[in-house]
Amino acid sequence: MGKKRQVKLRTKMNLLILLNLLFVLVLFIVTLSLIMVHREYGEIGSNALSEAKTVAGLPEVVQAFKNPNPASTIQPIAEEIRKESGAQFIVVSNMNLIRYSHPDTSQIGKHMVGDDDKQVLSGHGSITMAKGTLGLSIRGKYPIFNEKHQQIGVVSVGFLMQNIWKKLTSLILEIIGIGFIALVVGLIGAWLLSGHIKKEILNLEPYEIAFLTQQQAAILESIREGIVAIDTNGKIMTFNQEAKSMLEKNTGDFIGKSIKSILPNSRLHEIIEEGTSHYDQPMIMGNSLVVVNRIPVKLNGEVIGAVASFRDKLQLDQLDQRLADIGQYVDTLRSQRHEFMNKLHLISGLIHMKEFDLVKDLIEDVHHEQQSVLNFFLARVRDPAIVGVLIGKMHRAKELGIGLTISEYSEVSEICPHRETVLTILGNAIENAVEAIATKATENDAAVISVYIKEERDQLILQVSDNGPGIDPELGDQIFADGGTTKGEGRGFGLALVSRLVSRLKGSVVMNSSSEGAVLQVSLPKEG
Repeated sequence: MGKKRQVKLRTKMNLLILLNLLFVLVLFIVTLSLIMVHREYGEIGSNALSEAKTVAGLPEVVQAFKNPNPASTIQPIAEEIRKESGAQFIVVSNMNLIRYSHPDTSQIGKHMVGDDDKQVLSGHGSITMAKGTLGLSIRGKYPIFNEKHQQIGVVSVGFLMQNIWKKLTSLILEIIGIGFIALVVGLIGAWLLSGHIKKEILNLEPYEIAFLTQQQAAILESIREGIVAIDTNGKIMTFNQEAKSMLEKNTGDFIGKSIKSILPNSRLHEIIEEGTSHYDQPMIMGNSLVVVNRIPVKLNGEVIGAVASFRDKLQLDQLDQRLADIGQYVDTLRSQRHEFMNKLHLISGLIHMKEFDLVKDLIEDVHHEQQSVLNFFLARVRDPAIVGVLIGKMHRAKELGIGLTISEYSEVSEICPHRETVLTILGNAIENAVEAIATKATENDAAVISVYIKEERDQLILQVSDNGPGIDPELGDQIFADGGTTKGEGRGFGLALVSRLVSRLKGSVVMNSSSEGAVLQVSLPKEG
């Protein structure tokens, strides 16, 4: 099925404004025309009545009624006044409605028509609309009184409707012309306005904006970083679920609230004021240590807001540790390859020398060594991930001339509780022990690292000990703090990572140290 064609926003706006203008203009023209017609009718009727009253009051007209032939006197007077006033007719008649004047002289002496003389025959002026011999007209009628104030006749002054409408039509056409000009100007304004609005919204259509909004919401909720955005007034515009999780406030809507009431130490106001970016800055968010990036949001070179992204430092440290472990595994494989090649060269030489008994003994020793290690792990430490780390560390230590032993009392199930945490603790603790022993002269004493790991009924016990020089007393309680080390800049995060991992699981960690070595003891609850 074909996709439904979307009407563009600019087209919608122009059509809407056009319809509104047409509606307003039509309503205005109709209303104004009705007012003009009503006013014109009123003015014409008033003028007709005034003319009729003037003619009825002329002494010559009143005296002419006494003559044997009133029409001979009244007709010239009425025609002269009619031409001056612009009326279509001025008819003077007696009480029997017999005409004494008319624009058409053939109508003189005939009876008036229109049946609108009832009021004027009763002695009162009137304004009427009726159809006479000349057509439909507006008439002003007034009675004629003699010296004794007795009504002796009637004056009727009329303006034809067709002439009135000619005048009105001309005026209405002028109004329509002005309205058309206003419509064209309005359409030009609508075109300019719609173009400006489209420019303000980056030439996007409403459905494109809706799609981008939904897409942005999906992206914000799918990434593993907390995202917070504010405007120049410090009001929160975006606050995704990951940020709520870091803040440990998974409920409630933060949109529209002040950033200072939610994250007082966000420093986003500084970003808006300075217009500069901050990258990889540490910050406490809720109960978590996070790494934050802050950048200003700019439009046409002007700062209109700021955005901050947060990432749990613990997760970043775990990622760094995993990458370090991969590097260590590569080194272990390299050392194993080197050791294996040495043994192959030895076997090859013994075979060349035909020392077959020595070859047999060497192969049996290697097999016994490897088999005893595998048998131990199969019986006591059955989690493959834990076994992999321990075997890798054993080969690395052996290459450095350090003995790494696993306590015969160790015991781990096929799925070790808190596997990821245990792997991180083992990797960091053993690596620290290897580095510590490497700094101590071991000519008289064998370098040894011992690992003990056991699942008990309600907890997992893990212990790593070595016979190295121990921890520098100057560090004191800072041993578990970020950067707490004497190894140099960029170091000292291993034990800090272990401490945070254990703390998050509500376990305990203890470091005992002396000049004869160090012991790291960790206890983790099996549940939780």
